[in-house]
Amino acid sequence: MDRIEKLKALKATPINPESDIALINQYAHKELTPEGVFCFPVHLCDNDVDRDTERFTKASLDKLAKLFLGKSGLIDHRWSAEKQVARLYRCETEEMSEKNSLGEPLYVLRGSAYMLRNDANKPLIEAIEGGIVKEVSVGCRMGECACSICSKKLKLDWCTWTYQCETGHIKGQEYDGKLCFGELKDPQEAFEFSFVAVPSQRGAGVTKGAENLNDAVELFKTSDIATVKAEDLKAIGQKIQLALTDDAERNERAKILAENKKFMKEQNQNG
Repeated sequence: MDRIEKLKALKATPINPESDIALINQYAHKELTPEGVFCFPVHLCDNDVDRDTERFTKASLDKLAKLFLGKSGLIDHRWSAEKQVARLYRCETEEMSEKNSLGEPLYVLRGSAYMLRNDANKPLIEAIEGGIVKEVSVGCRMGECACSICSKKLKLDWCTWTYQCETGHIKGQEYDGKLCFGELKDPQEAFEFSFVAVPSQRGAGVTKGAENLNDAVELFKTSDIATVKAEDLKAIGQKIQLALTDDAERNERAKILAENKKFMKEQNQNG
């Protein structure tokens, strides 16, 4: 899967640097003191269904806890040294007393992070303590997004722009009263967590779009595409061709393709 970013809230509840300084100094090149660091807890992600109709499995959270340990805290997912302001020094999965929206036990991946108490970080620390900066987003890469109904892999159907599995279940639709959502499995990499700005009425969410897509485009432009499978190149070519058309033509193509797909399905059933 592409890099994904899941949004959750940062909590300004203080952590005792005195008891954590040994853990923190594992990542420092000089001996830090409790007075020289600001520590804070972060709700990184959980096993509840989010606004993109996806959720991490409990097994994924456990693996992500190991992958996120030691990762940087950035500003707005900007991958540059000057935007590194914090680091995770502890990550663990915790079972909460409440249930998630599916009625299952809620598991939360919690992180403890630190930043240096200096003039450069002072405004950010004050904003966290004052409740102005509250949201964070985690960036990671998952190996699979599986259908919650049948466990088949969910993929984007570029004809309808919906995520569906080979069985025909569409993410976001209900089947026999059960919501079809994506089960995020097999974590591959944990990249970072970032301080971000999101609408205040949404405590959780995802941003998968221009920023991640532009990264992929840059990689594609500089890579040897001769090693890419023919069927993948064909699919990419179709998307490129579609992107170069205007809205009216895209809608007309989607309509024709949907009609052809329906016709072929009826032919197969009758045959």
